[in-house]
Amino acid sequence: MATLIKDIIIAYSDKLEGISETPRLDVEILLCKVLGYDDRIKLMMNYDLELDDNQINSFLELFEKRRQKMPIAYILNKKEFMGFEFYVDENVLIPRPDTELIVEYAIDTLKNKSTEKKSLTVIDMCSGSGAIALSISKMVDDKKINTNFIAVDISPGAIEVIEKNSKNLGVKNIEIIESDLFKSEKLISLKGKVDIIVSNPPYIKEDVIPMLQDDVKEYEPHLALSGGKSGMDIYNRIIEDSRDFLSEDGIIILESGHDQADEISLKLKECGYKNICKDKDIQGIDRLVAAQKS
Repeated sequence: MATLIKDIIIAYSDKLEGISETPRLDVEILLCKVLGYDDRIKLMMNYDLELDDNQINSFLELFEKRRQKMPIAYILNKKEFMGFEFYVDENVLIPRPDTELIVEYAIDTLKNKSTEKKSLTVIDMCSGSGAIALSISKMVDDKKINTNFIAVDISPGAIEVIEKNSKNLGVKNIEIIESDLFKSEKLISLKGKVDIIVSNPPYIKEDVIPMLQDDVKEYEPHLALSGGKSGMDIYNRIIEDSRDFLSEDGIIILESGHDQADEISLKLKECGYKNICKDKDIQGIDRLVAAQKS
């Protein structure tokens, strides 16, 4: 096989054609991983470098995973979100840019509420990698908003990922709870005391999952994808139970599937929420639904 960086890039980019939308970028990222380069600029400056046998074998091992359509984020065990680097593995969904809208909205809500209360409490339900809660924590910490976070997930594997990310990011004002939504006894003491409940729950219809791209349906956890037959199962449970936990005028913020915002809004109205609002992502899709406890 080719041993110079420039030749490897050409040869293995061709092998990813039809498998990846960004074949050359993928190969370059994998080479950076093997060589310990922080960015692709250094790779470009060393196109004539020859890889040794160990480096070639390491590259081939990573390349084969990508050829089998494993997402780059899982291969590298990292994904950037809101400017922070998160550890990710196949126990959690890969954080996506769409979710940044939810984080930004939650931060604005905390700013407003911080004028009313000295200390605030936020639950991140279905926390996954912890990307939402930990990003909010890092960003409001800079603004001196005193906030306590509770990250909740049903998956033991996800709990381990949240713990790893909270340690890596130096976030200490967070409690991590393994629970099937609000069922854990550890959450009972929070009834009526939570200022914000934020969630990016599983929301894909069960019969749609087999039609997803291979890198999603084959690698991302089914538990974190499936919203049941209607796609609304987890939304409904969160909306119904959250009223017991929210304080007076508490806020619920939900990420919406691409066609579910109206249905979520209706459910919120049926459960007695007020000031229901929606917000669009950069693609013009209603991606966020928020409401206030009445």
